[in-house]
Amino acid sequence: MKKKPTIIFVALLMICASAAFAQKETKLNSFGFGIEIGSPTGNIKNLYSAAAGLTLRYSHHIGPGFITFTTGGLGYAPITSKGTPKRAAIQIPVRAGYKYIFDHHFFVMGELGYSYFKYFYNSNGDIASATRNALTFGASAGLNLNAFELGVRYGVNITNNDGGVIAARIGFNF
Repeated sequence: MKKKPTIIFVALLMICASAAFAQKETKLNSFGFGIEIGSPTGNIKNLYSAAAGLTLRYSHHIGPGFITFTTGGLGYAPITSKGTPKRAAIQIPVRAGYKYIFDHHFFVMGELGYSYFKYFYNSNGDIASATRNALTFGASAGLNLNAFELGVRYGVNITNNDGGVIAARIGFNF
């Protein structure tokens, strides 16, 4: 029972601290991280059932929004079908873009960058891997509540048109 007051105190402390250090329309620089969970689209949806990962974002205030630099890692869970080997993948993007803030809390964002893909699969009992690189584009829209950010993102591989991912992002900015 003593844990409950401690948890409430820590939660209130985090809320107060986040309001003081969060990404605001007037703050020059901010850094944030987010958890993304989504679903593959295009050709890769035949190989993967879900995608999840962590993104890191640096933002610099210019004009009515922020120039952004984003990186992180996104893992893809393979679809399992009888007789077909599982093939998991990891995507490591490096993107730059602009996050336009309108109506004080809502935003739209476009990003362009480069992604490194690494695929892991079972080859005759051994784990094998392959790599692929691609130019990527992403568009996002969401709600920025000082420290917290809720958004939806669509990212697509534009080099070889394999498909992309549509994901929800829950972020924290400071």
